[in-house]
Amino acid sequence: MASVLLIVNSILKTMGGEFDTSNLSLCTTKWVYEDKNSDIKALLELLDFKIDAFYADFDFSLSNHPALKLYDEGEAKEGVGAGGALMYGLLNGLSKADITKQVESFLG
Repeated sequence: MASVLLIVNSILKTMGGEFDTSNLSLCTTKWVYEDKNSDIKALLELLDFKIDAFYADFDFSLSNHPALKLYDEGEAKEGVGAGGALMYGLLNGLSKADITKQVESFLG
């Protein structure tokens, strides 16, 4: 999503537009935030506008599923929207256990 914001930034520069970010935040996952090969902060500092950024403090430590353990080991990566979805769930009262159980149910 940081890349999308950089594209928006470039379009705004080219077209002379403005972007109200007062109701917009970038939400990522702990896995991306802690990834030594990822530097979301540096990407966001390239923007001509300010945006708040957060990460969902979530992991699969409550799971025994081998595929989910790969996330915590840094091998698996999530797709766009995982950070926002996790943040939404956590802010709306879902516990780490609730989310883990639901994700596990999709895996069978």
